[in-house]
Amino acid sequence: MENPKLFSMEKEISETYMFNPSDYIDGRRKSDGKSFRNIVSLFEYDFHRCHSTEYASNLYANLSTMQLLEKSCNAASFLSYGMDLISGNSFDPVSDPYINHNMEKHSQNIIVYGIDSAYMKNADGSVVIDSQRGIYPLTLLIDDTMENGTVRISVPTSDDENDEETVTIDSPKCEYV
Repeated sequence: MENPKLFSMEKEISETYMFNPSDYIDGRRKSDGKSFRNIVSLFEYDFHRCHSTEYASNLYANLSTMQLLEKSCNAASFLSYGMDLISGNSFDPVSDPYINHNMEKHSQNIIVYGIDSAYMKNADGSVVIDSQRGIYPLTLLIDDTMENGTVRISVPTSDDENDEETVTIDSPKCEYV
């Protein structure tokens, strides 16, 4: 029998943000040229302002919004942003990466599972994970039940700080150095 804790969904603290997709062309806002990635960073800053002890680690959006994010980051055409949610509209940190990685093996695209958090950038321009403060890359999650123009930013919470799950994924198709 499988361990039921292993496949349970995480509880999350989340905030939902709205934007008008028609205000963007080629990943940039028409009015001021600001990239959608910069707007997502503003969502991250707002999330931390609302929850001062937390930093966002998940970004949920539909496929159309993920494609807008791809354009705003000037992603290569063979890159596809976001992993599909397999069961429901919340991230399962064990099942979802495993299943998406297996699907990726049969795809012509490479899935981008995360992007740098707005809080990972240092004043000198370097990008660093800060595990003591809980600052990690922003995991990109496709939830096609969400309306276009909606982004949900969240951080998982845990009732038991001692229960950490380790997920190992085989090496990707390509590695960037």
